[in-house]
Amino acid sequence: MKDKLKQSIIAITSANLKRILYNQKLTQRDLAALTGISIPSINRYYLGNGAIPQNNLVKIAKALHVAPDELDPSYQPTKDFLSQLAEKTDDPDLKFRTDYLKQLIQNSSLSVQKVADRLNIKPITVYKWLAGVNTPNKENTAKLADLFNVSVNSLVDTSKEIDLTPQQNKILNVLPEDLTDQQTDLIISLIKSVLANAN
Repeated sequence: MKDKLKQSIIAITSANLKRILYNQKLTQRDLAALTGISIPSINRYYLGNGAIPQNNLVKIAKALHVAPDELDPSYQPTKDFLSQLAEKTDDPDLKFRTDYLKQLIQNSSLSVQKVADRLNIKPITVYKWLAGVNTPNKENTAKLADLFNVSVNSLVDTSKEIDLTPQQNKILNVLPEDLTDQQTDLIISLIKSVLANAN
């Protein structure tokens, strides 16, 4: 589990570095010049081919005028970040699309810290979601959808609806979002039945 989490943190750090460099209109060469770190090392961190050593992380954060934990979540001042990250606390039944959340954050100008602030939660909670350890509960999924201006349905795995036609999905998408899974499954069955009989 910890190896998987380490790889997730390296990937998140790489994504954060790419986003910050892009937003500040800086190249890897610029960052190397600002920090005194070699270009090959900067490139390795940029591509997510290894963790950034703490001394280099501090140099990079200082050069980019950000907190170290905005780059690398494991820099959080906790006794054992990975153990804390591995604790499951959120809704295990919600089939959340972690990769889509990563994409939304990477494409936005928001850091994980800012996303956490907007949702009034701790950054480590967002990192748990990104690492695939936990999933947001329904309330936080709704808040994320609102924050990124996407539908709640786009954030959750709708694999149970894959066999629906576009017309059936259109009907399903206008239903209230606070339905239970049992109610949703019943409505899906009814939609299939009604439309099958109509054809």
